[in-house]
Amino acid sequence: MDLRIWRAADRNRFVVLPGYEEVKQDTTAYARAFALHCSEQDPIRGRAVSQPHPKTVIVQNRPALQLSTGELDRIYEQPYAREAHPSYTEPIPALEPVRFSITSHRGCFGGCSFCALTHHQGRIVQSRSIASVVREAERMTRMQGFKGIVQDVGGPTANMYGMVCPRWGTAGTCPDRECGTDCASLDRSHGRQRELLERLRRIPGVRRVFIGSGIRHDLIPAEDEPYLAELCGHHVSGHLKVAPEHVADRVVACMHKPPKEVFLAFMERFSALQAGKKKRQYLLPYFMSGHPGCTIADMIECAEFIRDTGLYSEQMQDFTPTPMTASTCMYHTSLDPFTMLPVHVPKGREKRIQRALLQYRDPKNHDLVREGLRQAGREDLIGSAWQCLVPARRKRNVGRRRG
Repeated sequence: MDLRIWRAADRNRFVVLPGYEEVKQDTTAYARAFALHCSEQDPIRGRAVSQPHPKTVIVQNRPALQLSTGELDRIYEQPYAREAHPSYTEPIPALEPVRFSITSHRGCFGGCSFCALTHHQGRIVQSRSIASVVREAERMTRMQGFKGIVQDVGGPTANMYGMVCPRWGTAGTCPDRECGTDCASLDRSHGRQRELLERLRRIPGVRRVFIGSGIRHDLIPAEDEPYLAELCGHHVSGHLKVAPEHVADRVVACMHKPPKEVFLAFMERFSALQAGKKKRQYLLPYFMSGHPGCTIADMIECAEFIRDTGLYSEQMQDFTPTPMTASTCMYHTSLDPFTMLPVHVPKGREKRIQRALLQYRDPKNHDLVREGLRQAGREDLIGSAWQCLVPARRKRNVGRRRG
């Protein structure tokens, strides 16, 4: 925006962030600017956000209104080819996992610190109609290359389909709290998703309907056992993807993820469903190393949890700063932007040690794991006992050979 227009504008229309020069030099101002910007990412109650720069003012309008069910249906029912552009002469491997997948909804109220989805799609869940999703699946059955497998039906979080809050349409999301499992206004029923999946299973030509995108395990309460049983019985192949991310209390607090106890309770219920099955299913958990707030001691706690539960996986995530996330703000400022409390930020060698601890079985990581255990005073986890994460280093025979 031109500075002359800005000076004459009604400032009450905008939320003014700390200026560019200020946030460039002051990490506290940067954290405040991020929190202010986040608070306006709502299409109903949000306001335009502005930031003064040396020669101009950057203005971001409030997010667009959420799409209605009818609008979503029209967008996703266009006659998409589901093929690579003819200009490509070689196969595109990345196309195959999504070619016969269906987007059922947009938006996510999870609020994970390391995810920018609030800025891209918003917290308000916008769901397509069941009839629209069914029509899309029916069209897929008539397409060349379709083998009867719908690879995924979901969105940012698969089991948020159909979830709604009566406030969203008139007042937007709550500015002072997250949409969590303790909110009495949020309808967290899986009834609409169960109806959708059941309708898809009945389509002639569809053999299997999988949920390939992850689910929020904390959104499946104990009283919703039929949903979990249906999920495991029809829509999970060998592994169910879940994302506890970590187990240390202060780390999951920084991540805005549920505590370890919630995941343990879900694990017990999932295991109970596997009893008596000839072909067992398994949880595929995602854990993250190096997230702001995580110390080596926290990472050791996570490694011990993985050891005790048998959830070791070759797949892991090492935190990477990405634009527009609270975690990246913490990484840059060493502050939690919402509480303004200091946050430990692992970098350099410590970050490498944390990553190694998450994959402690890999012999290439053993030296770093031993280093981290010694730094934390946990030499009890080095050796050959059952609880040890890594073996002791072998002593080299430096004596002279006997001839």
